[in-house]
Formats: sequence, structure tokens, C-alpha cells
Amino acid sequence: MEFLRIYIRQDAFILIPVLYFIGLFLSQTPFIPRWSHAWIQVTFGIISCLLYYGMAITSVVQGILVTGAAVIFRDLLHNTLHGINENKTGKKFEPSKGEKEEDQNQG
Repeated sequence: MEFLRIYIRQDAFILIPVLYFIGLFLSQTPFIPRWSHAWIQVTFGIISCLLYYGMAITSVVQGILVTGAAVIFRDLLHNTLHGINENKTGKKFEPSKGEKEEDQNQG
């Protein structure tokens, strides 16, 4: 966590869980394509940082960094949870489909 403090400002850390939850809400919205979720999150992150820090290039960089941290956190969390469930149940998770399918290797 220390390496995040080198690049992300201390008061911008609050945006990481906010962007994570926005991503969760977007994934529950069927008419918004999945490819646009990250673009919506980065737009929200940049606008939030521009409003808070003012019109500066560092605000844009902070918005991109907090969005990247939120997306990486989401991927780590979901891959870990689905990996644990996959080991327990023997079912494979397909993130693009959002559903579990039988593992092809098991008979």
C-alpha cells in the first residue's frame, strides 16, 4: 500500500472505493455495454479530481491513477473470489458472460 502513496495523493484515496462501487452499479445496468464501464469510471475520476484540485494536469493524472487502482482492486478481488469458488465447486467463471459454466477438463 505504501507504493500507492508515492503516486496518489492522500485525499484522493476516497475515490478508489467510490469508483469501485460505480463499477459494480454499471455492471448491474444491462443497457450499458461492458467495454464502456472503464471509460465511464475514468471520466468520473478525472472530473472529480478536476473539481477538487482545480484545472491542472496533475488533477487528470490523479483521476487516471485512482481509476486504475479501483479497476485493479476489482480485478484482484473478483478473480480471487471466483478462483476460490472455482476450486470448491469445480465450475469455471466466464467474466465476459457473467455466468458459471462447467469446467471442460472435469469428466
